[in-house]
Amino acid sequence: MQRNDFVDYLDQYNVLSPNHSKIYDEYTYEDDELSKYAFSIETNIEEYLIEIFKENPRSIILSGNAGDGKTRLCRRVFNSLTSVEMQSWSSEGIVDVTCLNNQIIIVKDLSELSENKIQSILMDLEISIKEKKNKYYLIAANEGKLTQALTQEGMDYLQEKVRKRFESHINNDQELGIINLQDVTSSVYAERIIKEWTKKEYWNQCESCPLSQDCIIFHNYEKLKEPKIQKKLVNQYRTLDYLSEHITMREMLIHLAYTITGSLKCDDIYSEDMELRDAHFNKVYYENYYGASAINGQAEKIQALKALRTIDPGNYSFSTIDDFIINGDISGDPKLESEHFSLIDDSIDLQRGYFKNQLNMYRDHNEKITYEDISFWIYKLRRKLFFEANEELFAVEKLLPFEYIKDFKEIMSENKINEFKKMLVPSLNRSFSRKLIDPIFVKNLYAINETLLIKNTFKRGELILEIEPTREEIDHLPSKLILKIKGNEEIKLNINLAVFEYLMRLHGGGTHNILKNEVEILVDTFRNELMTLENEVGDDLEILKYDYLKGLYIESELSID
Repeated sequence: MQRNDFVDYLDQYNVLSPNHSKIYDEYTYEDDELSKYAFSIETNIEEYLIEIFKENPRSIILSGNAGDGKTRLCRRVFNSLTSVEMQSWSSEGIVDVTCLNNQIIIVKDLSELSENKIQSILMDLEISIKEKKNKYYLIAANEGKLTQALTQEGMDYLQEKVRKRFESHINNDQELGIINLQDVTSSVYAERIIKEWTKKEYWNQCESCPLSQDCIIFHNYEKLKEPKIQKKLVNQYRTLDYLSEHITMREMLIHLAYTITGSLKCDDIYSEDMELRDAHFNKVYYENYYGASAINGQAEKIQALKALRTIDPGNYSFSTIDDFIINGDISGDPKLESEHFSLIDDSIDLQRGYFKNQLNMYRDHNEKITYEDISFWIYKLRRKLFFEANEELFAVEKLLPFEYIKDFKEIMSENKINEFKKMLVPSLNRSFSRKLIDPIFVKNLYAINETLLIKNTFKRGELILEIEPTREEIDHLPSKLILKIKGNEEIKLNINLAVFEYLMRLHGGGTHNILKNEVEILVDTFRNELMTLENEVGDDLEILKYDYLKGLYIESELSID
C-alpha cells in the first residue's frame, strides 16, 4: 500500500484520532518522523515581541483564549533571545533570560502556577515597574485568572494599570503592555495555513499512487490548490472576522486539516470495505469545510464549525442557483449549459455521475426518485457552486444569509463612509424608537426612551463614523465600523457585519427582525448611554407623537407650565 506521510501529519489534527496533538506549541515542535512537515506560521506579533525585548524592553502580558498560541510565542521569544532552541519547559513553565544586560522572565502560563507563585510574580512585576529596574516579564495569562489575582491586597497599582490596558490597547506604554490575541484577525492566518498545506512537494507521493483518482483526499488537494478556491475559503474566514468571531490558531489548524482530509487517512482509501469507500464522496472539501457530513460527534469537537455553519451556503436558497442545479443543462442558454456540464460531472464528489442519473430520472417523473432524494444534492451542490461556479454567471454571495455583505465590504475596503452615514441616522432612530418616523425629521439622531421622550438630540455633524484602525503589529485588519459622539468619544457603537445588516434592513424596510436577538442589545445599550449624556434642558419637552394624517411619528414639543 502506498501512503503519503503528509496525510499522517494532518491526522495529528484529527480530534477523534489517538494521534491528536493537544496543543499547538507541542505540535509545532514535535520531534518524530513527521517533524519535516512542521512549520511555524509567520506572525507579525512574533516579530513585534522579539523587537520589543531586544531593542526597547518593557513587560508584556499576553492574553487570549486557549489555543491562540501564547505558549508558542513565549517559546519563540526565548529561542530568539538566546539563539538556542528550547527543548522543553521547566516544571513551572518559567525561564529566566539575560539579554543586553536586561533580565527577562518568561512565564508560559500563569494559570498553571500556585496562588502563592502567581502573587509572587505579580508583586515582583509591580516592583520592577515602580523602581524601573532592568527586569522585564513576558507573561501568558488568562484574563479572568489575572484579574482575580490582582484583587488581592496590595496590588492596587498594578491592578489599575492592567485594567486600563484591557480596556484599550492604546493605553499600552513603555512600562507595560497587554496584547490580547483575540484581536488577531483569523483570516490572515487561515490564508497562510492553506497556502502552506497545498504546496506541491507535500503531495508528490500521491501522484504515483494507483488510487489517486479514486481518493477524495487527493481530490480535495487538487481543488484547494486553485487560487480561486483558496480565496473563497479565506473569504469565509474573513466573513467571520466581520461578524466579530475569533477562531484560535489551534481551532483553525484542526478545521483546515479536516477540510482537506475529512478525518480520513490513506488506510481508509485502501480499505476493502466497499460500503465505507463509497461513502467517501461525502468527504469532499466543501462539505468538510462546514461539517455538513461530519459523523460521530466530529462537528461538536471542531469549534470552528459552530461559527462557519451560520454562514453555510448550502442552507440558504437562491432561486437562480437552485434552478441551475435542476435545469441548467436544458436551459437553452449555451453558457449555462456549458457551466452545468463542467460543474455537475462524473467527478468523485458527485459519485461518478450518480447525481446526473438521479436528476434525469427525477425529471422523467420516475417514482423511485423523490424530491427528498434530489434535495440532498441541492444542499451539497449549493456549496460546490459557491466555491467553484463562474461568478460572472452567478452572484454566489446570495447564498449567504446577508443581503448587504457586498456593501459592507465596499465600505471597509473603499472607505465609503459618507454614503452609509446618511442611512445610519434614520435606521438608528427607528431602532431606538421602534417607530416609523417622518423622513423630514431624520436629520438628527434622537436618544429616545420607551415613552418616546427625546432625551438627547445629536446633529449629524456631531457623529463620528470611522473604520477601526489597522494594527499591523498583531496581524489585525479593520473588520468593523465605529460610531462615536464628538466630545464624548468613550461612548461608541461597534458596527460589525451583523449590526450593519440589521441597520440596513431597517433602512430598506427588510426583515430586520431575524437579527434582533443578535444586535438589539448592543444598539439599545448605545441608546441608553446616549441618554445619560448631559444636555441643556429647555422649557419644553421634545417627544415623538403620532401624526394620523401621515401615518408616521413626528417631532413635537410639550410646554412645561
